[in-house]
Amino acid sequence: LKLKIDNSIETIMPKNDSEYLFYNQIKETYGDNGQFIVMAISAKDLFSPDTLQKLDDLVADLEEYKYFDKKKESSRMERFRLLSSRETVNATELLDYFSDDPPFQRTLKRKIRTLFGDRESLGRRELKKLGKSLHATYELKQLKLIDDIISPLTTKDIKGENDTLESYDLVDSDRDGRRIMPSTQEAIDLFRQRLERNPAFELVLYTRDPETRAITDFGLMIKFINIEDRDPITRDLMEITDTQDSLKIVYTGMPIVYVWAVNFIRLDSIILVPLIMIVIMIVFYLNFRSFRGVWLPILSLGIAESWVLGLMGYLGFHITVMASSIPSLMIAIGSSYSIHILNQYYIDFDMISERGKKEGLLISMTHITLTVLLAGLTTIIAFMTLCTSQLSAVREWGIFCGIGALFAVFISSALIPACLMLLPHRMPVSLRRKKENLGVHLTLVEKALAYCIKFSTHHYRLVVSATAIVAVISITGLIQLKVDTAYVSYFKKDSEIRKNVDIIGQKFGGGWGFDILVDSGKPDGVKSPEFLKAVTEFREWLTAEENADLRIGHTGCFSDIIKTMNMAMDNDRSVSYCIPGCASDICDFIEIYTGEDKDSDGRFDDFEPFVDADYRTCNVLARLCRKEGQLIGTSEVQKIVKKIGEFLTQHLPEGMTYHISGFPVMEVQVSRYLVIGQLQNMLLSLIAVVLICMLLFSHFSAGLLALIPLTVAVLINFGIMGWFNIALDMTTSVIAAVTIGIGIDDTIHFMNSFRHNRARGYSIDESIDRTLNVSGKAIIFTSVALIFGFLVFLLSQFIPLNLLGILLAITMTATTLGALLVLPAFIKITHVNLNPPLKETWMSKYFNLSRWFGLNDVE
Repeated sequence: LKLKIDNSIETIMPKNDSEYLFYNQIKETYGDNGQFIVMAISAKDLFSPDTLQKLDDLVADLEEYKYFDKKKESSRMERFRLLSSRETVNATELLDYFSDDPPFQRTLKRKIRTLFGDRESLGRRELKKLGKSLHATYELKQLKLIDDIISPLTTKDIKGENDTLESYDLVDSDRDGRRIMPSTQEAIDLFRQRLERNPAFELVLYTRDPETRAITDFGLMIKFINIEDRDPITRDLMEITDTQDSLKIVYTGMPIVYVWAVNFIRLDSIILVPLIMIVIMIVFYLNFRSFRGVWLPILSLGIAESWVLGLMGYLGFHITVMASSIPSLMIAIGSSYSIHILNQYYIDFDMISERGKKEGLLISMTHITLTVLLAGLTTIIAFMTLCTSQLSAVREWGIFCGIGALFAVFISSALIPACLMLLPHRMPVSLRRKKENLGVHLTLVEKALAYCIKFSTHHYRLVVSATAIVAVISITGLIQLKVDTAYVSYFKKDSEIRKNVDIIGQKFGGGWGFDILVDSGKPDGVKSPEFLKAVTEFREWLTAEENADLRIGHTGCFSDIIKTMNMAMDNDRSVSYCIPGCASDICDFIEIYTGEDKDSDGRFDDFEPFVDADYRTCNVLARLCRKEGQLIGTSEVQKIVKKIGEFLTQHLPEGMTYHISGFPVMEVQVSRYLVIGQLQNMLLSLIAVVLICMLLFSHFSAGLLALIPLTVAVLINFGIMGWFNIALDMTTSVIAAVTIGIGIDDTIHFMNSFRHNRARGYSIDESIDRTLNVSGKAIIFTSVALIFGFLVFLLSQFIPLNLLGILLAITMTATTLGALLVLPAFIKITHVNLNPPLKETWMSKYFNLSRWFGLNDVE
């Protein structure tokens, strides 16, 4: 119950990354220009008095989160408490009671509509729930999380009069500070004239139809203070915009994207986990044909699941897009241990009957639980190799998957034998009839095992050749593999969030982008005409048609303010909207400007997003525009950053430097860490497999043998990704760890059973036959449980989880074929010896895992 969901970049990036530190430094200096909400607001008649009043109501509701009036808010809550003390309250009566306070009346209307729909009568229970929601909003307002609201009704422009430059509101206010909304045609025309006067307002406060040049939408931007958790405030703001009936509002921005991600994660947890449980139950029943064969494993999995999620909650870790796969993954993985334990119980059923339940179970369960423990240990180690990742989300995913596997091994190894001891010793009728050969035909699984035995013992050269060909084809695909960590690409093309991103991109030039810092090299250097002209040329280059591949839709800069000042001092002549030729003019403009400096840092509040306090560095805000429904992937962002960097290096005057930062750059950093982490993880996992198998079987060749099916399975996965243009992202990056961690279980089960049969004197062919007939069934059913469990991920709202499900199902099929077909074929062709060495060596004496786990005892 303590678990929280968080998908922000702060939960992913390593805190010591130089780019991440610089990104935070920029936010401290210029404000958070990357995490904002952009809205496109349209209506049937945009400049009608009714539409403008509705816009004013919207802005007023948003402003309550920026300007907190404790006395007013406390009075509202007290009045609500007095009225809600009654048994029932009519919703209309409640709204009428606050008719003297329109903003709070609208808040109540939204809350009632969101919580109770069209219900008219509110009882004590509903009033209590409404009160809690109002109190949560009160707490949010008190934090004053909104830094600025940029809209046609709140923006100031600059005018020049009597040798002074003054800022003025586009919409006039009365003595009490309330906006006087245009209600006559004359007032509306004046408002439109003010709006269109300044060229810098286009693509910020409004947008035009490309053909008619008529204003089609008003723009509204909400900027937050530098905080990590924007989810609660964003949800409240979305509630405000979603309940606007007469205004059509489209919004986007990273805070919005994060909220959608959280909603999808919650929906996935409600749908996927029960479905995977049902799939696993069906597989268990098909395998064991008994009630206990279903509820014992499910009980074990349920306990392990609650343990790992509870531990995450107690330790304060958050659920990310990656971590959302942990519950489903743990069920799929944990099922394999239960299958092997119960399968061994039914294999040893007669022995347990002969020796008595207590002694027989002790012998049977000791053997299989030790094997399961060893297999689980390799899985845990494979997951724990992700601890080397620099990305906290990947690192935490690996740690808790490893802990979850440990819990699953421990609980299934302890709980299932204990329950079998308490339950009657009884074999299901279907299995008993099968054992007694009472007219029961070969099952599909048994036929598949027969083919595996035939091919691995008689056509092993063909199997080895086919494996080599598949590996070569996979390597060819691997070379084409791309990396992409663009967050919006996690959503499906027909999702509302993707559509909104496209609309905002077309209308206002994008919902997020770069901070391009140009350093003049000296204090007050930004006030130089040469500097500002160089920056202006750079901005023109960014948005030029020949540089459409840069995908820059809009730029904002300090030069816009200077141009506006120059125009204002020349009686608003449009030809004067340019950089002055004299440095003293720029200094004079800033000197005579009467803007506000609320934080007293030496910069006017209007300047803060664009210049530092020393006027040395200028921040060019460049928004990425996703056009024609095409997302901008990480590789494309890298090309954009490279091209911008090359231009600045060649064209900036001597002494000037630059640094490109922003949210897209953080995504590029994430992709770089993914590639490095993937290589480290695969190398460490494969080394761990070699060492464990070498120590377990006291032969170096055993470690190399175990590598073959696992390496081929990993290559197949990356080969498919490369051939089918599936990018390596945050979620798909863990497939190698899962493949090796789970695949090694089947490999160890096969190799250990094969060694036991060889030790009993059977030939290689006979040992393969007996091993596949005994362990093969458990391996197949384990794999079936995993494959169909992973395929449930196809129902997820996230594209990476859909792809993760498909790829894991394919790799599980590959690891199963590797254990049942490829591994015995390579044993047959190499005649590898897995028996303990005749002469004791230092390794077999001190590092013999078989002895530690009691696996040397053939009986």
